[in-house]
Formats: sequence, structure tokens, C-alpha cells
Amino acid sequence: MDAPSLIEDIRFGFGPLAGRPPSKGGLDPDRLLAQLTAPDPAAAAWDRPDLATRAPLIAIYQEDHKNGLIKQGAKLAAPESRQLIQIEEDDMTAYAARPAVALTPFRERLVNFWCNRITVAANSNAVRRVIQSYRDEAVRPNIGGRLADLLKATLWHPAKLFYLTQNTSTGPNSPIGLKRGKGLNENLAREFLELHTMGHGYTQADVTELARLLAGMKNDADGPRVEDGRAEPGVKHILGVAYHPGKDEIDRLVEDVAHRPETAQATAFFMARHFIADQPPDDLVAAIAKACTDNDTQLVPMYRAMLTHLLAAGERQKLRSPLELVVASLRLTGMTGTEQNLRGFKKEGMRLPDRLRTMGQPIEQPARPDGWPDVADGWLTPPMVAARTDWAVDLARAVGDRSDPVALADFALGGLAKPMLPRAVGGAEQRWEGLAVLLASPDFSRR
Repeated sequence: MDAPSLIEDIRFGFGPLAGRPPSKGGLDPDRLLAQLTAPDPAAAAWDRPDLATRAPLIAIYQEDHKNGLIKQGAKLAAPESRQLIQIEEDDMTAYAARPAVALTPFRERLVNFWCNRITVAANSNAVRRVIQSYRDEAVRPNIGGRLADLLKATLWHPAKLFYLTQNTSTGPNSPIGLKRGKGLNENLAREFLELHTMGHGYTQADVTELARLLAGMKNDADGPRVEDGRAEPGVKHILGVAYHPGKDEIDRLVEDVAHRPETAQATAFFMARHFIADQPPDDLVAAIAKACTDNDTQLVPMYRAMLTHLLAAGERQKLRSPLELVVASLRLTGMTGTEQNLRGFKKEGMRLPDRLRTMGQPIEQPARPDGWPDVADGWLTPPMVAARTDWAVDLARAVGDRSDPVALADFALGGLAKPMLPRAVGGAEQRWEGLAVLLASPDFSRR
């Protein structure tokens, strides 16, 4: 597999990888799209346990928690509970380490994009325990398929049901609703139409009717289904179409909404905004949307429409998010974020979760249901900028004395850097200071 070119690596990846010189030439859409199916043993080394592996551990952990053993100290808990705790800690490590070593960074960027577009946040223990599975089993396998199938996979995943408390939504006229006075929760219905798909073109009545259709959703060891006791009986009319109770009808609804022109337009806008520009041009958004509607919501034609647009190889207009900045720094210096006993850091290592939190991007914890900010202003508060600078200085102190900062500047940015940057890097009194100038520079923060 050929290495990406420099512009491919910066704009559509996480920056060039130490020891892997970028390919010559400009942007090659075919080379980038080949990453979607290419083997990547370096990234695969950071694969995480699936939901089937976690489920029995979660059950034992919950029992230990119920009995107060977790609060009293993990050593008192069952080995399975301790194993789950370690798995969750390793999930946090893999969050940055996997893209830091990936040979298919475009694929990793797409996973992050879709996880943010169809957000799940670790806002409870129930979500936290399954959120990695959401990334790996709902999002990752579907980024090269159809938007409709990606929407179905994410809608039914336990993390999504827990996050938006859909697991408690009960039809008011269902057996359980009538007996216990339970009612609808409109969270998932609203977010699905407003944030995950259409964005506009629906009414409050559509939201309520969709909530009635979704009532009773459940996904556990017995698989995804609608529980008869919580399902709202009767026909629901959503966006002018009639739907009956049941999983198949929910999937038909998702299929119908995925094919709506509003969904194509909204998805195209967010894709163009994430990868190309905070204010993407109308013709780019229209081209991506057309690729969606013309190809049964297939995602690869949408990616191709984006990659073949003139701006895809144009001037870099986007600011790297904190995660993208940290991973780009690690890739440039040949690190994974797991190193310990580094000069400039605490003995236990870089503590990337803490670093990302101070930069404004705590791992798997976006503050809003529409995900992390995807425009520069969302990352430029004074404390966030100060935290970025602190990261650049500390990483440079750790590795700068054994590297050539001028060579690293050329490797990282080549001719894309402004002329003053190599001079500033080379003019520093010490090597680590030169590297700090590079890592803290606006040029390095741009993609």
C-alpha cells in the first residue's frame, strides 16, 4: 500500500508518520479510498474486545457494584470486574494510540467523523461500558457501505439507546404503559431527525410519531427488537408515510429517511465542513449530496465527490482538533502516547486523557448531542490555546534533543509551511526549542 501524499496525510489523515515518507505528487482519490479496505496491522494491534466479550464482564461488574465491592476497592471485586476496569482504561489509551500508528489514517479519520456526526457520549456508566463497541461494531464496519446501513447500526446499538435513554421509552397505550403509567421519551426521535439525518423538513408531529414508533426498542444478548409490552400500538404517520409497530418497520423508516434529499444535503454539508472548510462552498456540498441520492446512499461515491473537488487539494483551511493535534505530534515523533519516564512529563507518562481534557476534548465526552465543534472557534478559547502550547513544549522537551527540528518541519509540512517557519525553527537556541516552535505553530495546527 502506497503512503499518502503530504496533503492527503495532513488534510485527510493525522499527518505524516515517522519512518514513512509521503508519496510524491498531489492528492490521489483512489489512493485514499484504497485505505478503506487495506490491511493495517499496526492499527489492528490496538483492536479492542468486542461487546460479546464485554457483556459477561459487565454483568459481574454490575453485581459487584450493587454489593458495594467496587466502592470499597477494586481488589475486593471479582477478577472479571477488574478485567473490565482494565479494558476500559486500555480503551482510553487506544483512542489516540491507534491513529498514531495507523497506515490507513483516512479510515481512522472517517471513524472519528461518523462517531461525532452520530454522537454518543459517555454520560453514564451504562454508556461508558459499551461506547468502544459503538465505535468498533456500529460505526467502523459501515464507513465504506451505505449511509442507510450506518444509520441502522448506530440507531440500534445499546450505546445509543442508553445515551438518549431510549431504553426507558414506553408507549403510553402499551400494556406496560397502561399498567405503570409510563410514557414516551422523544430524545432519540428528535436527535435522529435533527442531528443524524434531515436537519429540517420535519415537524414536531413527526418527532412525536417517530417516538411512538421507536417506543420499546431494546438490544441485549437476545438481539435488537421491539418489546411487545412497551411497543405503542397502531399506525404511525411520519413524513407522510404510514408505519406499523416492529423492528422491520423502524428499519424501513430509517431507510426512507436516509434517502430523503434533506438527509443527503445535511450529511454532505457536515462532511464538507469537517474535511474541507468551516464554510464549505455550495457546489461542493451539492456534489456530495448528489452522489448520495444517485447511489442509494453509498458513502464511497460521496467521499469521491469530496476528494475530486478542487478545494480538496487547495489551501488548508481547517484547524486541527485537540485529538488531531496530539496524534499528529505523536506520528511526527514516532510515539504512541504510551511512553513513560519522559523528560517534561510525569513519571507515569503523557496522561493523554488529561491533556485532551485541558485542550477541551475529553475522550468520548462531547458536551452536546451534536458532538465536538467542527469549526475553529470551538477550539480557540485562551485556556485551550494555552494547553496546546503546553503540550508542544512538553513533548518537545521529551524528544527534541535527539531530533533535527528543521528536518522534522520539512517532513511534517514540506512546501506547505510559510517561509518564516523553517527559519524560526532553525533559529532556536536548542533543538527542543525548535521542535516546540514547530508543534505550537499555526502552520502545524492547520490541516
